[in-house]
Amino acid sequence: MVLVPFPYVTDFKRAKTRPVLVVQNDTGNRFASTVIVALISSSIPQKRYPMHYPVLYPSAVAKPAGLSKASVVRMETLVTLPKHAILKRLGALPRGAMREADQALAFSLDLPLAIP
Repeated sequence: MVLVPFPYVTDFKRAKTRPVLVVQNDTGNRFASTVIVALISSSIPQKRYPMHYPVLYPSAVAKPAGLSKASVVRMETLVTLPKHAILKRLGALPRGAMREADQALAFSLDLPLAIP
């Protein structure tokens, strides 16, 4: 989890500072000049969608992730940003939580779900 100026989906010239989940693989993180991220929102939808990964607060997931309120990782909202746009590192999802987030990302991109 990192903090970035995330562009508005409807107006890319404007941005809002917000947490995002890095969904790019480790090789890309190490060598690329860009980073692929998924939007994190504190606006929790009434209905649970399979392309969302909810993070309850307080929880054993929110604290290590660096989140201070209930949030949802919206895997349908992906953006590639230059690495220099990262303002700071917030934390990381625990391994089990990352597997669940991966499943939401796989659903969003219509990829086969990995068997744990």
